[in-house]
Amino acid sequence: MKVSVVSLGCNKNLVDTEVMLGYLHEAGCEVVEEPDQADCLLINTCSFLTEAVQESLDRILELAQLKGDGGPQRLVVTGCLVSRYGKEILKEVPEVDALVPHTDLEKVIEAVRGQHAGGLVLNPQSSILNSESTFPFRVRSHPAHRAYIKIGEGCSNWCAYCLIPSIRGEFSSRPSPSLVNEMVHLIGHGVREITLVAQDSGRYGLDRGVDTLPSLIKSLLTVHGEYWLRVLYVHPARVSDELLEVLASDPRVCRYLDVPFQHVSPTVLERMGRAEASHPTDVVRRARNAVPGLSLRTTLMTGFPGETEEDFKVLLEFLRHAQIDHLGVFPYSREKGTPAAGMDGQVSPEVAAKRAERLLEEQAGLSARCLKKLVGRELTVLTEGFDETGPFGRHQGQAPEVDGVVRLDEDIEPGQFVRVKITDSDVYDLKGEVLD
Repeated sequence: MKVSVVSLGCNKNLVDTEVMLGYLHEAGCEVVEEPDQADCLLINTCSFLTEAVQESLDRILELAQLKGDGGPQRLVVTGCLVSRYGKEILKEVPEVDALVPHTDLEKVIEAVRGQHAGGLVLNPQSSILNSESTFPFRVRSHPAHRAYIKIGEGCSNWCAYCLIPSIRGEFSSRPSPSLVNEMVHLIGHGVREITLVAQDSGRYGLDRGVDTLPSLIKSLLTVHGEYWLRVLYVHPARVSDELLEVLASDPRVCRYLDVPFQHVSPTVLERMGRAEASHPTDVVRRARNAVPGLSLRTTLMTGFPGETEEDFKVLLEFLRHAQIDHLGVFPYSREKGTPAAGMDGQVSPEVAAKRAERLLEEQAGLSARCLKKLVGRELTVLTEGFDETGPFGRHQGQAPEVDGVVRLDEDIEPGQFVRVKITDSDVYDLKGEVLD
């Protein structure tokens, strides 16, 4: 059977897609690029925000139009949209033949082949991810030299604006032996950069009472090889001294910290349900003091209900003084079913968007000044290949796909560690001369 796969959403969703590709491969299915060449269409959806829901539905409807008349005969939907809306999808889009929730990815084979009844395939446990030592075989869709490892599923923070806990469930950590075995496999197959991801990576192990994120990193560092190990998505309340010590302990660990502050105004953080952490200014100061050369990334939200002009000025002032290296900004999205949706003081989308634009304008100037300080320095760069602009790579302070890059003066095979002298910079990217 030929299957065409569409993956929407975040890198954690991408890992789920790669796991399903692995199941399809082991079952003898052939994955094809073009949907009209497939017997079955499989789409992994996102429903984190209203925009993501609409994108998923539009893509499902687009694929549904390809069914029949000698084209694909089946359409299978999986991912967050299934967990959020369930059988409502079958009513809205009758062309959908089966739904596979994220908790039951191994059932994708039955869904693709039609070996089920009733359309909806459900199982509350995902046995492969709970295994102590086994890890799911993945057909990776990323460049061969880098990979994501999902260390946990779900979220237990229950922020007032977010649906993830209700969609994905409470945070559940994968056993560390399984993660170590998966990393051994990936490094053995030529991966040079491993990025650990979860909805809240800093919560790793707290649900099991056995490990913590710092102890997991130490276990992963027992894997021999030349590689980078990077961590994304650490809640501010879990930026511990032990974690910072581990980030500074080994040259293979990227001196990079992704902490989604969302806001800095105590009033706004209280309404968000994120007031448990130290003030973001204190977190930044501790992190920079403990890890020399640390690169910081954060995300900020504008227009949360009750955010005043004074709250926004506090946020803008924080950005100016904290010297954040990489920034993502999102206007608040009013999501049905969240506590924030029913709060007083809703800020108009126009005001939220204008505030977000103002933050990005400020960050552009800050980023340009920070990068200019790197001119003349020598850095280790992981080569990525080339794009429409030319050859490029990244240094440890640049995460894949979300941060800037280092533009190189010569084309080198992807996945190589090279020394580069930085010769110039712009707003978000560096330029460098390869030395070896």
